[in-house]
Amino acid sequence: MSQETRAFIAIGSNIEPERHIALGLEALSQIPTTRIGAVSSWYRTRPWGLEAQAEFINLVVEVWTRLTPSALLAATQGVENRLGRIRAQVNGPRTLDLDILLYGERVDDMPELRLPHPGLLLRDFMLIPLLEIAPEVMHPERGHPIAELTDEIRYHQIIDRIPDASQAHG
Repeated sequence: MSQETRAFIAIGSNIEPERHIALGLEALSQIPTTRIGAVSSWYRTRPWGLEAQAEFINLVVEVWTRLTPSALLAATQGVENRLGRIRAQVNGPRTLDLDILLYGERVDDMPELRLPHPGLLLRDFMLIPLLEIAPEVMHPERGHPIAELTDEIRYHQIIDRIPDASQAHG
């Protein structure tokens, strides 16, 4: 069996977000050969891209997996689909959005998956929760800890951290 790889997944929702994030975390924990590690705080955020919609809740979860990046992507998209994700509008409202931010030290540019995620250093709602749970993680393209790359954030969507949300649902 293949070796376990540490990966990080961004989670977001703005349609019944508390419910869908809790269901999403439960579904992630059921993915074969994958286990959840650390879970960041939950952050209330302004929408990115399409601004005329409800606020989001975003967080980042650490997973340890034996799945390949493509298999992990398929599994996360399966979770999104089971929880009613409809891709009718780019950056539109969603029940659950799962984005693989990092997969070990992997750098990849497949049509369906870019690693590391191209928005990781640009969007505070991806980078700040990741820093909370894994500040030591190296950016595989930059060769520096992600904690040293916060000056690259261009999109500041975080409104506030939701107190104790991760404990209530973790």
